[in-house]
Amino acid sequence: MAVFALVACGCGSDKSDTSQNAGQAYAVITDDTGKTVTLDKKPQRVVVLSSSLMNFAADVGGELAGRPTIKSDDAKVPDSYQSVPEVGPVFNVSAEAVIALKPDLIIASKSQHEALVPLFEQNGIKVVVLTSKTYDDVKRNMTIFGQIFDKKEIAEQHIADMDKKIEDIRHKFPGNHKKIAIIHATPSQVSVEMKNSIAGSCADILGLDNVAADGQVTSSDAQVPYSMEKLAQDNPDIIFITTMGKKEKVEKKMKTEFQNSPAWSVLEAVKNGRVYVLPENLFLLNPGLNYPESVEYMGRAVYGELH
Repeated sequence: MAVFALVACGCGSDKSDTSQNAGQAYAVITDDTGKTVTLDKKPQRVVVLSSSLMNFAADVGGELAGRPTIKSDDAKVPDSYQSVPEVGPVFNVSAEAVIALKPDLIIASKSQHEALVPLFEQNGIKVVVLTSKTYDDVKRNMTIFGQIFDKKEIAEQHIADMDKKIEDIRHKFPGNHKKIAIIHATPSQVSVEMKNSIAGSCADILGLDNVAADGQVTSSDAQVPYSMEKLAQDNPDIIFITTMGKKEKVEKKMKTEFQNSPAWSVLEAVKNGRVYVLPENLFLLNPGLNYPESVEYMGRAVYGELH
């Protein structure tokens, strides 16, 4: 879990031990690899390596020295970062381009960039590695970005606004623990998403019964392999599908495959037309400040308001 401690006058008492150890450091961050990163002063040249992390920076009004190249139709470059130098697409970041920008801090995605961290650190660059999946991840990352860019109050307000929106959404729906499965489909395999995925986190917030979360999976798993036999045994009320690609095209293809497959056709969710393809921008790319929208989308699907 990533946590931070701002080491300046006025810090909360719960971080006092870290503050004393850090002396006059600007901030101390323990990232999602368990590594402690000490920032002696406010970073002046920050490079972020994913679109989700870029959006956190934009949300608090941080200045960037480098950003990823955005190719997905569902990801947008904030206006304030249009002219910021690019370091390559999220899944193929150019380490040379990053280092050439002479950053004093790199913020990287754990799932995409962890292998690059030793190279950056060998070049004397500090790196914070973060996970951006669950709602708790979003709130924690927002807090960390607020500290890095000295925008703590803005970050706190964003978190308070999201918390209120999500609480209001939860009260809209009955919370009767419908059984669901969240399937992630790729050309090579089918897996199910756990509570540490975006969709799984939304289901958890809504109090839904994710049939794949059987306690046999470690807390770090976001997706695990799953058999059709097990799915038939669990027989969820509702099936959600996450996959890359346009929602309408994927939805048509997947529903056709459901209807033509004997293994799937016996499922209650399939027979009752309760199969939903979740939009990529809300459930594959981290929605950030739009997390309440993701939660509401799933809630509307479960409780019959999405047609």
